[in-house]
Amino acid sequence: MTGAAFQLWPAMRRVERAARTTIAKCQRKLRLATTPVPIPVEEWIEGPLGIRFGVADLSHLGAEVLGAVDIPGREILVSEKAALHEGRFRFTAAHELGHFVLHAKISPTFRDDVHMSAFLDRRFEREADRFAAAFLVPHELLCLAYSEECRDAGASPGDLLRAVRDGIPEARVLFRSRVVARLSKRFGVSQSAMAHRFTDLYLADGTSALSGPTVAAMLQHRTGERNGLPR
Repeated sequence: MTGAAFQLWPAMRRVERAARTTIAKCQRKLRLATTPVPIPVEEWIEGPLGIRFGVADLSHLGAEVLGAVDIPGREILVSEKAALHEGRFRFTAAHELGHFVLHAKISPTFRDDVHMSAFLDRRFEREADRFAAAFLVPHELLCLAYSEECRDAGASPGDLLRAVRDGIPEARVLFRSRVVARLSKRFGVSQSAMAHRFTDLYLADGTSALSGPTVAAMLQHRTGERNGLPR
């Protein structure tokens, strides 16, 4: 991408490519020259993608089901529970769209259940999660936005991520409390989803931008702070 002072590279290229192709399709049909941020996932599902979208009580499918897909019927439903939290709602909608785009030939229906038992089910859910992250937070736009936030904070984008990986407390506080907080608002996702987005990406040297355990530790620390627990 031209003009980017800092670049990250996607780890799961097939899923990232599918998300980018879906975004491009919507932009083409809507004649948009640039990608809007935050991406209007519900409007695009119903509009240029031509899929019925709704919010419904999905408790009959299971107590933990947040979303469901009917591929032959071209319908995506999101649970009323997910609709209570904007970030979760948008991510669930994009997750179900991921099943539509990636897995239409595998099964006619999917449901977003947090308790997937079969290995293949878990694999498909992970792919749909990766698609949702790539669709809502395209890595090209994230690079630009992350660079801007680091510049405003007086930090080097690459050095900050490396310091976060190394466990430097000041770096983790800056990344978590300022950079991730602002990026999550910009892209319309939860802070958890934004932090985890960095685990899908690599630095130019081929190392992971952030590891899952690093992100989990930061999020746990943030929860402790919010609950008034000792740092």
